[in-house]
Amino acid sequence: MEGFRITTKYKNIKRYKEILSILSKYGFEMVAEIIGEGIPFKRIRDKFVKRLSRGERIKLALQELGPTFVKLGQILSTRYDLIPEDIVEELMSLQDNVNEFSVEEVRKVFNTETGYFIEDVFDEFQEKPLAAASIGQVHKGKLKTGESVVIKIQRPNIKEVIDNDISVLRSMARIIDDKFNKEGIIKASDIIRELAYSLNRELDYTYEAHNAHKFRENFKENKNILIPKIYWDYTTRKILIMEEINGIKVIDIKSIEERGWNKEKISEIGAKLFMEQVLLYGLFHGDPHPGNILVVSEDVISFIDFGVVGYLDNLMLELIITCLKAASDKNINKIVEELSDIDMITSETDEVSLKSDIYNIINFYFDLPINKIDFAEGLNELLIILYKHKLRIPPQLTLLVKSIVTIEGTARILNPQFDFMNISKKIIKEVNLKKLKDLNFLDGAKVISNAYDSLKKAPKQLFSLLNKAEKNKIKVTLKHEGLENLEKEVNTMTNKLSLSLMISSLILGSSIVIHAGMKPKIFGVSALGIVGYIVGLIIGFLFIISAIRSWKSKSKRGN
Repeated sequence: MEGFRITTKYKNIKRYKEILSILSKYGFEMVAEIIGEGIPFKRIRDKFVKRLSRGERIKLALQELGPTFVKLGQILSTRYDLIPEDIVEELMSLQDNVNEFSVEEVRKVFNTETGYFIEDVFDEFQEKPLAAASIGQVHKGKLKTGESVVIKIQRPNIKEVIDNDISVLRSMARIIDDKFNKEGIIKASDIIRELAYSLNRELDYTYEAHNAHKFRENFKENKNILIPKIYWDYTTRKILIMEEINGIKVIDIKSIEERGWNKEKISEIGAKLFMEQVLLYGLFHGDPHPGNILVVSEDVISFIDFGVVGYLDNLMLELIITCLKAASDKNINKIVEELSDIDMITSETDEVSLKSDIYNIINFYFDLPINKIDFAEGLNELLIILYKHKLRIPPQLTLLVKSIVTIEGTARILNPQFDFMNISKKIIKEVNLKKLKDLNFLDGAKVISNAYDSLKKAPKQLFSLLNKAEKNKIKVTLKHEGLENLEKEVNTMTNKLSLSLMISSLILGSSIVIHAGMKPKIFGVSALGIVGYIVGLIIGFLFIISAIRSWKSKSKRGN
């Protein structure tokens, strides 16, 4: 056979054939033949399939293929640059469809992982699982110490199943890349690498436990949110024990109404908490669907299941906040400038066309009545535009958009008139107040900020200019006698200006910190602010001494 040779990497040829057969069953026989490269497989034809759209057929095929492929579909549901919109919509609703495993297997996994029998640890253990998923299932119990807990136990041998599937998918991805995508920027192999990384994280329950612990620490002083406590003594890579949260599922509208709770208030608190995760901490829940959010009371929401979380660094947070403000001001140039500053714009991007598309989408959504704006749909459309113009989109940004779409959908279960746009504006203002209290309490703040931005961007702009000159074969030779002293003066002035801006920034920043009341404090004043003032004063004092010496030196030369 020319293309396919059985090697040690193909540990499961039976699984390879099964995948090809299921693809043919859902109308993808040609695809199966290409990636199978001559492997014989059973061709299955189902008349029912013909009535389904291609998106529905792909979703059903992935569900039948099992957990690895369900996760692959969930990853692809965020890739608007690779997948047509009609297929993305179907993949976004992709869910596990599995049976629970036996209590005997539960006991065996628990004993192997912890070294204890279930009876050694629990006074009560509910054998019937609360829920079963592809990777594990959840049981209720009560510890010997009296705490009610939830126990998450990994499905036996699921890691081996997933590892075999990943091995097969890597082989298929190499075939696709070799045949159709040799020069492609995004390769099928890269997608499978991302899939393997994501699944390895989900297979390690200690990762989820650490995520939950971080969320709990971040929000420990917030009375509107409840994050389950982790019981580390019995938590392992395959066992996760956490506090049981007594709450009502968001979709249980009847129970919420029976308690007389305000649904609009609950939806607003949930959205506010999610945006605080994003903007305050750069750590957000990556799958906030209705099953992962519990209503504890009218004022308290609980997020559970932290297997998928998103991380945003300061650069990305700054981009999001700046772009949201620029969008509300309809400042398209600022948005594109910010995208360029973090290297999202590529050589293939037509900036004029990009600005036009962004302008059109912002104009459309911002001119609608508030109650008609679909914030999630607008974000989706914006993401599609960015992919269309060949921008580099960080995976965490696509996860954020998907999470916002999900949280808005969850909020609208409680309140069909929910307005995420309006809530977001309020939250951004509150978050800024929490972080800095008031950025504009000094008139000079904006001037200093803009000057600093200009200095920061100058090297990059100069490099870009030189790059363009080089490409166009431009060569300029300029020589003028007697400019050496002028050059020195300009350099000196530039250094002084930079130092002045740095001192001003230190004083301004320290004032902001003190005004915000950031901890720790000394005599009721922020310690960080005091340190900033002291450093600023020392540098300022040295600057004045340097200026006096420079003036005296010039005076002597003049005489």
